[in-house]
Amino acid sequence: MRHTLTDEETQGQAALYALGALEGAEARAFEEHLAGGCAACAAEVEEFVAAVDALAHAAPPAEPPAGARAKLLARVGGGGGGQEQAAESGSTEIRPPEKSEGRAGGPRAGFFILRADEGEWAATEDEGISYKLLFADRARGTVTTLVRMQPGARIPRHRHLGVEQCLVLEGDLRSGPYAMGAGDFNCSLPDSIHDELTTDGGALLLLVSPASYELIPPPAE
Repeated sequence: MRHTLTDEETQGQAALYALGALEGAEARAFEEHLAGGCAACAAEVEEFVAAVDALAHAAPPAEPPAGARAKLLARVGGGGGGQEQAAESGSTEIRPPEKSEGRAGGPRAGFFILRADEGEWAATEDEGISYKLLFADRARGTVTTLVRMQPGARIPRHRHLGVEQCLVLEGDLRSGPYAMGAGDFNCSLPDSIHDELTTDGGALLLLVSPASYELIPPPAE
């Protein structure tokens, strides 16, 4: 069966296929469906493949810490491999960092901890919405924030200026036809548009995102 528009089920299959997560008979059935000439599903797969490729290149490359290979080999060998581990680590042995100033038993150098009772909640220009800044990553141009939406609060339609990751910690959240609840995660890619976000009973969100987004008017009816 061909489609002119895709529903949530076929969108889900297209996303899983692009990620390589469809297995066995499901994968073969979806491939046969695509081979049958369904342009709508083919377009969905193309979009998801592009999104997966973008996410793959979003994170900067990272080198493993010194001695990681030797430690891994030692674990696999049941704790042996002492001579190889010593040769690998040499003078680059990882030592516990010095404690930073702060509370007793607080974070060590190179780490940052914000306690649940620390930080300040600030109101936004949108009624019923406040946020707490947890961390600002100036190198990547992102901020990590908690966002609290009171019952009935709304965030206007907007365009994302970079990758935005959102985890619903509490409550309910809706954008257009899509509803989310506690534990649900959403990743919005650069230049994507979020329809108005609403909540009925209130919500608490954890966001990793650029510091701002672009407000855009609702679509013409």
